[in-house]
Amino acid sequence: MLQLYAELLTLHDQYPKLSGELASAAYYTRRFSDNIIGLDETTINKLFRPSIAKILKELKQTDTIEALDELIQLTPAGLFEMMRIKGLGGKKLAWIWKEAKIDTIEGLLKACKKNQLSELPGFGKKTESNIIKAIETYTVSQNHFHYGRIAPIAERLVTKIQQATGSKLVSLCGDIRRQALTIPGIEIITTATTKDLSPATLKKLMIVKKQTPNKTTGITQDEIPVTIHHSKKQNFYFDLFRLTGNESHANQVLKKIKNKAGFTSEDEIYKAAKMNYIVPEMREDLAEWDFFQKPENLVELKDIKGVVHNHTTWSDGVDTLKDFVEACIEKGYEYTVISDHSKNAHYAGGLKEEKVLRQMKEIDALNKKVKPFKIFKSIECDIRVNGDLDYEEGLLGQFDLVIVSIHQLLKMDEEKATRRLIKAIENPYTTILGHMTGRLLLIRPGYPVNYKKVIDACAANNVVIEINANPYRLDMDWAQIPYALKKGVMISVNPDAHSIKEIDNIQWGVSAARKGGLLRDKTWNAMPLKKIEQWIKNKHLQASAVVS
Repeated sequence: MLQLYAELLTLHDQYPKLSGELASAAYYTRRFSDNIIGLDETTINKLFRPSIAKILKELKQTDTIEALDELIQLTPAGLFEMMRIKGLGGKKLAWIWKEAKIDTIEGLLKACKKNQLSELPGFGKKTESNIIKAIETYTVSQNHFHYGRIAPIAERLVTKIQQATGSKLVSLCGDIRRQALTIPGIEIITTATTKDLSPATLKKLMIVKKQTPNKTTGITQDEIPVTIHHSKKQNFYFDLFRLTGNESHANQVLKKIKNKAGFTSEDEIYKAAKMNYIVPEMREDLAEWDFFQKPENLVELKDIKGVVHNHTTWSDGVDTLKDFVEACIEKGYEYTVISDHSKNAHYAGGLKEEKVLRQMKEIDALNKKVKPFKIFKSIECDIRVNGDLDYEEGLLGQFDLVIVSIHQLLKMDEEKATRRLIKAIENPYTTILGHMTGRLLLIRPGYPVNYKKVIDACAANNVVIEINANPYRLDMDWAQIPYALKKGVMISVNPDAHSIKEIDNIQWGVSAARKGGLLRDKTWNAMPLKKIEQWIKNKHLQASAVVS
């Protein structure tokens, strides 16, 4: 609501100062771990500017923001969808609406293809081309959801159906069972019939749109598409395997089986094909064939010993260093890596040199109090446009480890992006490469990179690659893991946490890692504290040898 309010104020050219304050407050609240509306008035006044506190109090008391409601009424419906197009901020959108008289995505796409926006301020052929690409990305993504958002809803739905049908067999299937990064909806298979799961029975779980003897379709209350496949008991595991897919993987297995009936488990299906059982998330016709080991060797959530890549109130996180560390200890981890933003990320409160040194002192003091838990001093260091890092070597050498990432000037071709990354990787103080492509799933595709060259550089320079476990990123992509394993590169599953609650992002990173066949012994932060300390010590010795 705060973000929408900010965008509509800009769109209608009203109160620019308030619009900026609302945008900042929206950025902050996204990472806040508590229920903001549940906070008392004193806390709200302490956390927010007076203008924002006043709006939150109104929302708390009336469940609405009157001024926002008025702006919504003044705004054509099509503009709300246009706001979701990457690169269309309030000012550009205002020009498109007020000057070009366009208020739908369809109208905007048509105008761009006919070069009709070039006369507007800030618009040229390149801008029009970027808008066309952004609309195409949006069109593809609008009917998909992030796995991390849908998974808890799907699991609850399975549990509720099990409860409603007694002992009937029920399981997820399709993309969501394979834990795809983005999915079109929830698929479930069950031996319950349409009589067992009538629209009346499902009323509190979903809105049924259509039922046939073999399939029930509808949507959840959150408008997530749901498909329930009805199977016979004797066919359940065969249908579960077939419907889980992917199609190519299933075909590779099934072509080796003559009798396709009467299975009592999926394991029996693989045995009939004379193959080892393959976990559902790996069934993508890629990593499972050449790199798959026994399932027990795949990394699991319980294997992760340390919380790597985290932001606190020192930069753009919402929890203090002390509170964040205490949360990691409470969750049973052995260490954490605090990596606030470097100075170039000024928009995110990036740390200038003197602030870095003050944070290091706080970490040293806190480390004495939390033993045997360990806080590693780190930074998420911006990779500048020429591939240089954001600090001089003298300061970089004082960190326990350095995570390097690209955050700005993302519009690059493959050659430039690859060259920029490799130069940063070759810096002797670089420890971990953060979110390799900069993508945001369903939002932006990220800059193109030659991932083999990047992985080769990491192998040559003993640099770890992260899977950024934020469910909107999951970057590096799981399909690149087999090549990294082949080259001996270690992977770190990092939450990129900006709040205590985001520590649990790790589960989505582990899910993606398993799709690519990541093994426990190649997972950097699956190493216990003593091994991590020795690894970091060896890395520092290597850096010192290069620098000297």
